[in-house]
Amino acid sequence: MATINLALLGGETALGQALLEVIADSPLRLPMLYPLTLAEEAGMVTFRGEDYPELEAADFDWQAAPVLVNCVPQAGEVLQAAASAGTLVIDLAGERPAGGKLARGQILALPTPFAQQLATVIAPLAELGPLRGVSATGMLSVSTEGPAGVDELSQQTRALFAQTEQASEVYPKRIAYNLLGGMGEPDADGITAEEAAALALLKKLLPADCLLDVTCVRTPHFFGHGASIALHFAAPVAREAVLGALKAAERVFLLQVPGVAGVAASQDAVGGDKVWVSRVRFSEDGRGVTLWSVADNTRLPALAVLQLLTLVAARTAGT
Repeated sequence: MATINLALLGGETALGQALLEVIADSPLRLPMLYPLTLAEEAGMVTFRGEDYPELEAADFDWQAAPVLVNCVPQAGEVLQAAASAGTLVIDLAGERPAGGKLARGQILALPTPFAQQLATVIAPLAELGPLRGVSATGMLSVSTEGPAGVDELSQQTRALFAQTEQASEVYPKRIAYNLLGGMGEPDADGITAEEAAALALLKKLLPADCLLDVTCVRTPHFFGHGASIALHFAAPVAREAVLGALKAAERVFLLQVPGVAGVAASQDAVGGDKVWVSRVRFSEDGRGVTLWSVADNTRLPALAVLQLLTLVAARTAGT
């Protein structure tokens, strides 16, 4: 049985809760779980029916846990301290470029949930032939910003029903009953950090001459990401080949139901482990494929972390 001691920063967040849920449903065992917090007031985290008090991250003894998983932003000092003490840090905050080594004393930053969603759908289709272009528009939920984003949407929605206004603190403009065509300060080319993260992952998967375009929109819903994806192949691809590749993909669920029931919604994917794909359409020349996908933006990274923790635990057991 695989076992590992784990420190978790942000166990109260939606991402942290999803991670604990997937671990609880797996064979992996945590003899010691150390929930950490940056907040002045510590709370409680529940795992496998037991309550664990949060510990202050600044005072934690990193020798107690070989791995730290971070789910909160602006924790750079804590992550560096953990790595300097020899702890493997798995960072899910999305504030640094994806990459790093799966080794103690290193910081391994995973791709953002939206980038993982795109890669999950595009990777199997890229095997069908050379791609000349990929364009994606992400409809990202407010849970991207964690509890603060969810709370702001909830408070602003209630305020509008009460015919009052609620100040925007997390978002630059009101998010309730609104769409924000970007989140975060764009760079000189107008690209936001979350768009850059998705582009960076796609560049690793696709040919260098494949034209890429990604737009991230923040939408007024709580959980789950949606994405409209358009792919342009160098040569015609058969409809059967596209559908077959999506059906065979391990992390994809292809919804093929006639009528409006065949349109996947973010609610369908929340709580699940796969990226749902629906509304697959083909251009007249056979070179273009457009589809709609939805995914749980907390489960995808949680499953990736579980795989990494299981691997680390197996390595540790073998030494």
